[in-house]
Amino acid sequence: MRSMGSMGGGNAKKALREAALRTRRSMDREEIKLLSGRVQEKLRSLGEFERAKVLASYVSTKDEVQTDEVISTSLRLGKRVLVPIVDQTRTELLFSELRDLSELGEGHYGIREPRSEFLRIVPLEEAGLILVPLVAWDERGFRIGHGKGYFDKALGQLKNDIPTTGLAFEAQRVDRVPNEEFDVPLGTIVTEQRVLRFRGRETA
Repeated sequence: MRSMGSMGGGNAKKALREAALRTRRSMDREEIKLLSGRVQEKLRSLGEFERAKVLASYVSTKDEVQTDEVISTSLRLGKRVLVPIVDQTRTELLFSELRDLSELGEGHYGIREPRSEFLRIVPLEEAGLILVPLVAWDERGFRIGHGKGYFDKALGQLKNDIPTTGLAFEAQRVDRVPNEEFDVPLGTIVTEQRVLRFRGRETA
């Protein structure tokens, strides 16, 4: 699979998002499963993952890098796992402690969330590592999400410098993500091929 190039103009981010989503949705289930396994293997080897006693992770949709196995593995290792819940009233994410994948049900935007009887709200500041979803990414560490801004807002409100890692397929890479001065790159991006570190850290 080839990565996508950059696009100009005021709608550059929207065009990149749409192109990246088309690319991702063209991948079949077996390919997503295979490549997700490689991403997960690299993630588990990271010192940030090993050290994190509390992991905050997105819950994957069918065409994202899959996170169910990461969540299950973390729980088996004795880590606490936090997953997002959309608070549409305040247009922000809350995070709830998940103790088993069976606690998930269909939530907002078709994304699985803990069912109401399993809500255990925990401040995101308690996380030792945050796994961030993305639609497209560049080699500076900037990402494009789904356009709702929920994760960007959650990360922007953090008072602590918590490590952030984007899980991605190489096919989602673009030459350059349009960004503003206040945009903060991810700390790490993990793909099926490599681990990229930003903020002055070397690429592995």
